[in-house]
Amino acid sequence: MGPIINTIIGAGIKLGVVLLNSWIESKQQNQLLLAARDKQMVDAIINNQQQQASDPFVKMTRRVLFTAITFTLCYLMLYYAMNPGVTYDVVVPKGESHRWGVLSWIVGGKDYDVIKMTGGLLLTSFFDLCFMVIGFYAVPSKRR
Repeated sequence: MGPIINTIIGAGIKLGVVLLNSWIESKQQNQLLLAARDKQMVDAIINNQQQQASDPFVKMTRRVLFTAITFTLCYLMLYYAMNPGVTYDVVVPKGESHRWGVLSWIVGGKDYDVIKMTGGLLLTSFFDLCFMVIGFYAVPSKRR
């Protein structure tokens, strides 16, 4: 009786392994299909970006925006250097609502303070943003 039971156990193990392998293979096929679809989507996006990058209208728009932002920044720097007495009233959240930053307007901060800032100080707080935008428009992307 022992060899028959061992044969049945061996056949059961073999059947379990076959079922497990087929399940793993179907999962792998699904992943390969998703990867192929994702690759096609990425290729389509890259082709679209290459076509847009070579479009003369896009090139001209980027140059105009870069020039406008750069000249505006330079003008404001000179203006505030020549007129250091220019001040602005800035509304900022007070108390616990300050931790939300800009979102405190939406989240519902209740207390606000009005502070005075000089034009130069206000401009320096936006320098990082200005240079980021200028760099975005000025540096062409060659990565494809």
